[in-house]
Amino acid sequence: MTVEYSKGLEGVIADETSISNVEGDIGRLSYRGYPIEQLVQQPFTRVVWLVLFGELATPEEEVRLQQYLQRNGALSASEIATLKSLPRELHSMRMLQSMIPMLDTRPVGPQELPFTNAEGYRGLSIVAKIPTLLATFRRLQVADEVPVYDADKQYLANFLTMFHNKPASPEHVHCLARLQILQLEHSFNAGTFTCRVTASTLAPVESALSSAVGSLYGTLHGGADEAALNEAIKVGSPDKARAYVLDLLANKGRLMGMGHREYKKLDPRAAILKPMAETLCKGTDFENVFMTLKEIEKEFNAEMQKKGKEVWANLEFYKGPVNLAIGIPATYFTAGFAMARSVGWLAHVLESRIDNRIMRPSALYTGPAIRSL
Repeated sequence: MTVEYSKGLEGVIADETSISNVEGDIGRLSYRGYPIEQLVQQPFTRVVWLVLFGELATPEEEVRLQQYLQRNGALSASEIATLKSLPRELHSMRMLQSMIPMLDTRPVGPQELPFTNAEGYRGLSIVAKIPTLLATFRRLQVADEVPVYDADKQYLANFLTMFHNKPASPEHVHCLARLQILQLEHSFNAGTFTCRVTASTLAPVESALSSAVGSLYGTLHGGADEAALNEAIKVGSPDKARAYVLDLLANKGRLMGMGHREYKKLDPRAAILKPMAETLCKGTDFENVFMTLKEIEKEFNAEMQKKGKEVWANLEFYKGPVNLAIGIPATYFTAGFAMARSVGWLAHVLESRIDNRIMRPSALYTGPAIRSL
């Protein structure tokens, strides 16, 4: 008897969710029923509330959420000491995965959010501290200094200010907010599924989010943004894009950031991000790398169309230029992604708690039959 299975669980429905919907056949992404094209026009914390609690926040609810994030974002002296003890050359994602389980996640200040249990507050404390972890580790790497945490400054503005140790421009904060909204949530991707598998064992929220960070680090997942940029830098200029693409295809290479298992049409997040990247990079030192990526995408599409295929850029392809333009280096691209996606991960942990069942798939055994010694 032949037993069928799905490699990589492709097409397998493992559970249900009401958080986001990826309709890849028509190129649509929505959070709680709202299309992403509408949500990127909303304030960041309003969309965070939507992902966590199911409805768009009122102005008063936004304030409560923002205040919780601001009150709970500071690192303790022991957390800073632990960060200082880490090797400076450590990748930001390895730092993040290591630090999350060690954070003090006890809530600071009023608990006025509609969580049904304390785990929600602990998870949101992680969300609050991730930007501070990233900014502090960055300042330790470049200047051996600890940035000042300002509890009166809003979440994303505080992150950029600490990260660069100078006031963030309103334009850069606005662009970061749009980028982070695009990255908040994406159904049962590898990182989120990892998070839900961990959560299904009734492991604490800290462990669930840490495991998701490890999954996101892979170049086939969140790490594709850094990989795509590095390829464009190697190519060097738009006029070399065609030769690069032809050589890549001849050698059966993989172009990171192009194509997506879910989307059969253009990734709607890439459709939003590409013009944003072009505007941000125009007239800057990053215009060349953006134009190189744009030309690579064009040449790759042309070659795919000759084979009767449509392969489009996904979210990761144009994230590099946007990040660079707001001062975030390649080694922090994926960590910035984790900073946003931690909101979605927390929503999935809480959703899985409603009707939990431990994830325990079966495997098709292909080893030898029973043998005797």
